Amino acid sequence: MEKFTKITIGFVTQAFEKDSKGRFACTHQEFIAGDQCDYEDGEGNPIEPPEHEYQPYNMMLRNEKEQELLEAHMLNRVYEAIEEVLDSLDVGGEQSRQFAEEIRILRQVIGHPEAVDGAIDEISRRRWLVQKLRRLAIEAEGLTVSLPMMPVKQWLDGTVADATVDVYFEDHDLSAFLQFVADVGISHGD
Repeated sequence: MEKFTKITIGFVTQAFEKDSKGRFACTHQEFIAGDQCDYEDGEGNPIEPPEHEYQPYNMMLRNEKEQELLEAHMLNRVYEAIEEVLDSLDVGGEQSRQFAEEIRILRQVIGHPEAVDGAIDEISRRRWLVQKLRRLAIEAEGLTVSLPMMPVKQWLDGTVADATVDVYFEDHDLSAFLQFVADVGISHGD
């Protein structure tokens, strides 16, 4: 087999605004991948999923890629500048007390939404995290990350830190990893 098609079931949300000519134009769209994926060979026959490289679900509006790269880079620079200002203000003692309100505002800007109850609030938090991860994925292009060659559950249960267990690592594309977490790990919920 020389080629195959992966069909992912999911959802698309699109936002439209009137342009200068009074027509509605799509200004934002989000693709939310579901868990169901079907695979077909070149003739359209169902097949078992072959081993393949992960491809992010980052569909773009026309001419959006260059603009998104620029915006993500600029936004990351703004966040970095805010963090520098915070570091210079929040040094403890009298200065921190004197600038307490400014420090609170800046932390709120670069922080994350508060954990809240309710499905709508969770969806908003997930959408916010997906957008942040996608910006980080753009910034991470060309970088690699060394990840354990074991199930993720063992990354989190302390197995990786256990000196009696042999843990082997493998380099992966950091941008693709972050995009995968955004597309699959956060977008569709639990």
